Amino acid sequence: MEFDEQVGVRMRILATASLLLILVLLPGASCEQEPKLIKVLGTGKAEGMPILTMWFTTEPSTDPTIIPTRAWGQVTPGDIKRYMRIYFPRTYEELSQYEFFFLAQVDMSFLTPKQQQWIYDALTTQQKGGVNTRSIMSVHPWFHEPWRDSIISKAFPNDVAAVIADAQNLEGRPGPLIIRDDPGLPPIMSPYKKMIEPLFQNYGGLNTVPKQGSVILSYTKNNAGIGYPIPGQIAHVFYWHWNRSITFTFRDMVYDRFWSQPGNPNANPYALDIVVNVVWFSTGRKLPEDAMKIHELRKLFYDYRIEKSILAGLLDFAEKFGANPSKQYVRLSQIDDQRDTASDLYLTQQFDSSYSAMKDAIDRLKKLEASAVKLKNRALMWVYTIEWTVTTGVLLVAGFILWTLMVRRALYREVSVTRAV
Repeated sequence: MEFDEQVGVRMRILATASLLLILVLLPGASCEQEPKLIKVLGTGKAEGMPILTMWFTTEPSTDPTIIPTRAWGQVTPGDIKRYMRIYFPRTYEELSQYEFFFLAQVDMSFLTPKQQQWIYDALTTQQKGGVNTRSIMSVHPWFHEPWRDSIISKAFPNDVAAVIADAQNLEGRPGPLIIRDDPGLPPIMSPYKKMIEPLFQNYGGLNTVPKQGSVILSYTKNNAGIGYPIPGQIAHVFYWHWNRSITFTFRDMVYDRFWSQPGNPNANPYALDIVVNVVWFSTGRKLPEDAMKIHELRKLFYDYRIEKSILAGLLDFAEKFGANPSKQYVRLSQIDDQRDTASDLYLTQQFDSSYSAMKDAIDRLKKLEASAVKLKNRALMWVYTIEWTVTTGVLLVAGFILWTLMVRRALYREVSVTRAV
């Protein structure tokens, strides 16, 4: 009987251990509550890459890889080929980990047929999201014809061939920007309608021709009858469902006024909000109910990034002049931890708690910045004191020598004048 009881106990222990092991191995069972970042692959004209970097590094819900694929300025074709070798996913399995593809005026010659096929397959067979900007990528045929011929363009809602065929109206017509606020549309742009429309009374970009089944979120009006499907209305931002994915086309460029970085007085202050809404919507995330509250929260994350950059510069400057900012760096690390906590709260859509945490983090960062200024001033005070002491000492020594040689001539014996005989 005792033997049977021992066997029964062992069997129960084994069954319990097996159950625990199954629960651990179940997909998502161990990390169900862990927030998941949206991996974004952004690429295109080098001029626009800093904007993509600013967007997707400021936004807590995204994890970006940004690669230029169109030369501009100091970024040469040789640079792009090197970046593509290093940073572009090397297998389809690696590329399929990305949930969103942002194609901003891409030069398709830098993407191999295999890489283009990978992006197309990911958009076709999996739930992904994507954007292509500048309608057909460029007014120049050496850019827009490869885009037209690429298999990737089939997955996007803009009819590239139709836009190119209407060469007379390729560049469209500028006009007032209108954001649609129909109740049946997703609230991607409509929450910002009243604030944005007065800023863009004469706005343009390349012509667009939305494919059948596209949903238009914004358009520009013109009196020339240019536009499809409604004459006089050129689609600005629109999307469609492509198999399991949702893809968008933007009429303009990411460095145009509507999308440009904060700091430009004529820029759209809600550009980041719209871009993130596009990413969330197309990847199946829930859009925020209070868009303006989230706008203010994202602004806090952006301000934190700027304030931290200023603080890091101050501490580095003070350290170069002999200051010891170790205490400030410890405090900064603690504030960064609080910022990370706010990011986690944001990812789990606990927006009120995230806002409070970020507000407090920025207040602490500003106090630390004041401490860094004092540290810098003390370091410079010693520098100024030493410089003043050295300068004053040199002046006194020089003055004494000058006084000794020129004034106290009694120390020297007169020499009689000699005369040639």
